[in-house]
Amino acid sequence: MAKLKNAHALLIGVGSDDLPETVTDAKALYKILSDKEHGSYYKKNIKKLTGKKATRMGILNAFDDLLERTDENSSVLLYYSGHGGMYSDNTFIKDEAKKKPESENQKYFHLCPNDYDPNNYESTWIKAEEIKYKISQLKSRRLIFFLDCCHAAGMTAGVTGLNSQPRHTNADGLAQNLDDGRGMTIVSACRAEQLSVILEGDENSLFTKCLIEVLRGDSKYDPSDPLVRIFEVVQYIFKKVPEIYPDQNPYANLQIFEDFVVSFASNLLDKNSNEVEIEALAAASKITKKEPVTKFRETENSNSAILFVHGFSGDAENTFSQAPKLLMENEDMDGWDMFPLGYSGNIVPEMGKNIWACASDIKRNSDFLLTSIKNKFSKYKRIAIVSHDLGGIVAQKALLELEKQDLDRISHVLFFGTPSNGLPEIELKNFFTYSTEEKELKEGSPYMQRLRNAWDAKFQNKYPFTFKTIAATEDSYVPMSSSLEAFPKEYQEVIEADHFSLVQIDDVNDDSYQLLLNTLMNKSYLNTFSNKEEVNIALGEYTAVINTLLPNLKTLDSKGLERLMYALESAGRESEATKILEKHPQAKDNSKLLGILGERYKRKYLNGFNAEDLNKALRHYIEALKIAEGKQDQSQMYYHAINLAFLSLLQENKAAMAKYADLAFNATEKDPFPSLWKLATLGEIFLYKGEFEKSKEYYAKASEMAGLREKISIHTNAYNAYISLMQTDNPNDSFIKFLKLKFLT
Repeated sequence: MAKLKNAHALLIGVGSDDLPETVTDAKALYKILSDKEHGSYYKKNIKKLTGKKATRMGILNAFDDLLERTDENSSVLLYYSGHGGMYSDNTFIKDEAKKKPESENQKYFHLCPNDYDPNNYESTWIKAEEIKYKISQLKSRRLIFFLDCCHAAGMTAGVTGLNSQPRHTNADGLAQNLDDGRGMTIVSACRAEQLSVILEGDENSLFTKCLIEVLRGDSKYDPSDPLVRIFEVVQYIFKKVPEIYPDQNPYANLQIFEDFVVSFASNLLDKNSNEVEIEALAAASKITKKEPVTKFRETENSNSAILFVHGFSGDAENTFSQAPKLLMENEDMDGWDMFPLGYSGNIVPEMGKNIWACASDIKRNSDFLLTSIKNKFSKYKRIAIVSHDLGGIVAQKALLELEKQDLDRISHVLFFGTPSNGLPEIELKNFFTYSTEEKELKEGSPYMQRLRNAWDAKFQNKYPFTFKTIAATEDSYVPMSSSLEAFPKEYQEVIEADHFSLVQIDDVNDDSYQLLLNTLMNKSYLNTFSNKEEVNIALGEYTAVINTLLPNLKTLDSKGLERLMYALESAGRESEATKILEKHPQAKDNSKLLGILGERYKRKYLNGFNAEDLNKALRHYIEALKIAEGKQDQSQMYYHAINLAFLSLLQENKAAMAKYADLAFNATEKDPFPSLWKLATLGEIFLYKGEFEKSKEYYAKASEMAGLREKISIHTNAYNAYISLMQTDNPNDSFIKFLKLKFLT
């Protein structure tokens, strides 16, 4: 029988003492693909590497050979059965004190070929990046990669530091790290922390057994449709594997370039069919391909990301219309990368491109979102999730499964038109034959009730992220009650729109856009700084600090407490910082911490001019100065003294201002180090003396050393002191322009 003319395969079964079945799996797959009577591939187009042939060089050379024998019209099936490995930034750091917090500890992945030597890992492993590069060189976009690398026999041991890793790799993390972003389909045998099993009596792993069945065409019965396409393969494996063994759930990516033919059911084809007829049959059922959109904006330095999770009736690029573009054009959102999440326009969910989906589609998408947060988006310290329709259910399922270190990175969650309480029966009947699977979404169904119970138990109406659930007044699909009533009223919003126009944002004046923008906009005092990209990057860093230190508040030393206070303040949580400092025992006799408390009330006074706040600021700075004088801590003395000079000026007490400025100057004379705060203090001292050029000289030096938070703090004193002294706030004043240029630009 004729075969698929331009279909190619690379099959790798690594083999090892503990995993001989990987060779058996690769050989079994080779047998069904190349079978003379029933196979879909010509033997000349299949490269099989097993056992001692599956070495590092053997595998890399096989990819090079694949590049030579394929073209842009080829289809390519890749299969790897063997060990995978994972390491992290901390793996090779022996000093525990120098290791990164888990939230910042990046993970990396590799394959373990037959000649892998844990004692010589750098020259024998194959890093995911190497395979990813090889794949990116292929001219064809019709690629599918099957990974069966988390076998129950266990992970490889060896590399110093790797022995303490789990006995099986993070399989879906490896899959994401192999994804080159061009629309290749990647299917992994199981999720992170699961194993790929071989059932008693079987020769092949369950994953490979099901893969062979679907490629052989076992699920095909219609003679008019003998071709097996990618998404059919994915659907079959996702359904069959957990049906047989519930503790194994495959993983697949969603951004697929083309749902191409990967094999055929030979029993449904005429034995005399030739290549031309088979190719014509495949061509007749082709759909127009759309370039998958995998990102709206991705930059090197950003540490904040927005994930747009669409429902099942739309696609990644169009559901939210111009919203990503409008956000990218707004300078307040500089420093945020933006990505779409969900099925690409080239594949169809199990129930079709309709308003709803079944639980298997929801699970597939939530697994993808969960894995993406853990792996693909692991560099981001703040992640906002913006979802529409069943994308909100997808997000809820993922949020419930996130581990704490990843959940702590979620900064904002918005659900637009999401049926969080399920759907009335009449709404489902309007769109479906109403089968068992569709009843999963019914209001009060066991599926929806489990979701609500799990959500309520985990969060108890207190969310660790900024949260909004938004309903449309004219929504014909999702009743307002289903969008809103699953959550407390303070998180509810209503917008005049229908189900789709709710997120079809085309204008900056759109109510949905304004709600989205205002929710995402930080409320930190850092907003006074003009470079919003730097602000948003800083906020991402502060979020990571808070997530690391706040849970350990009771055991923090003074340095840890100081760092936490600055992070809370910079993240817009000043009142929380103040409450902690006022009660924490570390702050009672610590001049630096008392100074931070004084600064909180100083800033509060400048925002509201409440006399009580001014008095509290004075009291804390005076107490801090006394402690510093007792210890003859010169740097603390001039820091507190110059702030007391500033507060005295605000009280219009210039005599006290001059006294404290002199005290600060004397302390700077005794401090030999030209530190940031010494230079800033001298700039302020000469400002009080009316020596503006000398003041500029020191302020200019301080600005070169200062970070974002320090710049804003210095500007606060300098600007308010100058306008108090000179009785002008004219933006064209030369000194005011100088301060803005040096500290706010």
